[in-house]
Amino acid sequence: MKIELHAHSAGFSVCGKLSLEELISLYSARKYDVLVLTNHFNNISKGYYTDNGGRDYLQDYHDWIRRAQKIGADNHLIVLGGYELRFDENANDYLVFGMTEEFTHSCPDLFTMGPAAFGDVARENGFLFYQAHPFRNGMTVIDPKYLFGIEVQNTHPNHDSRNDIALAWAEKHSLHKIAGSDCHRTEHAGTSAIVTDDQIHDMADLVECLKNDRYTIIGEPRQG
Repeated sequence: MKIELHAHSAGFSVCGKLSLEELISLYSARKYDVLVLTNHFNNISKGYYTDNGGRDYLQDYHDWIRRAQKIGADNHLIVLGGYELRFDENANDYLVFGMTEEFTHSCPDLFTMGPAAFGDVARENGFLFYQAHPFRNGMTVIDPKYLFGIEVQNTHPNHDSRNDIALAWAEKHSLHKIAGSDCHRTEHAGTSAIVTDDQIHDMADLVECLKNDRYTIIGEPRQG
């Protein structure tokens, strides 16, 4: 199965330019089997959402995922809900897989926790916690002990993610390695993927696959 682990839509990522229908159509046409919708999830996005008339950020964020899943089903694409989480302390982004909607509602201090505290919570709850594009300009490299892994291939064409350094860092610190297109626009879609022989039907299947490294990374690695 061919899987996208890092993609954004308009609506819940301010910088996302693709509607759910456009995003899902692109990935279906590129023969992906699974798309993980990882919209930005942080206090900045929450503030923008509420300032523009949104009412319940957490509820609506997850309703957006459910809407995407229905559109995906009509296009023969499994859509799963993830998060590109950012804490208030700096501009770092983290990809989180397996975090539940119930947990986000029960954790009002989520965006202020920081990677050390959240890393403990992730391990306790079985969430997989990766730093996205850790060597891009503006990022702060954190202690690897807080993480499950890092994104070693990010093919967003408008940033230099220094994928070669990320790969070397992951290997040095025995971090699990993932890849994603970081899709925001049409030209970003489908430039990276992981491929697995596992059958992925839901987030639990994906977490099990990632946790045990039962996949390979493919794509078009490029620097900014």
